[in-house]
Amino acid sequence: MGSNAGNPTSSPAAALGGRLLQLVGDRDAAQFSGEISRVCAEMHPTGGRPVYGDVLAWVVDAAVGVIIARLGGAGPEETVILDVRFTDGRRYVVGEAMPVSERWVLGTVSAFLAEDVVEGEKSLTAAEQFDITLRAEILADALIWLDFVLDVDLPDPPDLAAA
Repeated sequence: MGSNAGNPTSSPAAALGGRLLQLVGDRDAAQFSGEISRVCAEMHPTGGRPVYGDVLAWVVDAAVGVIIARLGGAGPEETVILDVRFTDGRRYVVGEAMPVSERWVLGTVSAFLAEDVVEGEKSLTAAEQFDITLRAEILADALIWLDFVLDVDLPDPPDLAAA
């Protein structure tokens, strides 16, 4: 269950989120920076451009969807746990050691994976109130994490036995 259960993201938010994700994948830092700045600076965009919160919700929902599609959802009495490791793969990153924006992404995605929609929505709403720099960092980190989970080489989830 993602952030948009019962409230699908607008087509403009999905289109812009997809464009930003493509810029991340293309490593087009100049264009990416300009687009992120524009999304975060426009409090009331015109011309059908989506608002920051809608784009961020699309990115978070996409990350949750990819994780569930790749790993499967938690079953009854199970919990999905996200561990973040340093690049050497051996040591865990402690949440407090992460920048605020990365902690926000990890916490928000984790809330939706745990099907704690209230906490996830609360986190999305809070992000809209942050200063422009933190909003930009959060959106950029969420897009980078989504790009990463799309590229991770994971085995197919196990087949589930049908009852």
